[in-house]
Amino acid sequence: MEIKILEDEKNRIKFEIEGEGHTFSNSLSKELWKDSHVKTSGYHIKHSLISNPIFLVETDGENPKSALKKATARLEKQMSELGTKFKSLK
Repeated sequence: MEIKILEDEKNRIKFEIEGEGHTFSNSLSKELWKDSHVKTSGYHIKHSLISNPIFLVETDGENPKSALKKATARLEKQMSELGTKFKSLK
């Protein structure tokens, strides 16, 4: 997974995630909405078979990269917990 920054401003970041689709993008966008500083979180994919998602994240003043780092940390924790639960199944 590679991240290509398209715009980087004080309260706004626009980036592309290479090699991902709706599954990861939807999870990240929903997780970003849980942050009270995030005012806009969304993405679009021009064509699901040949295009990468392009995200836009805007905040109320907090660094949007910080919001992204926190959201990905929360997702990572959730996936780890899910993996642990699956491993405990018999």
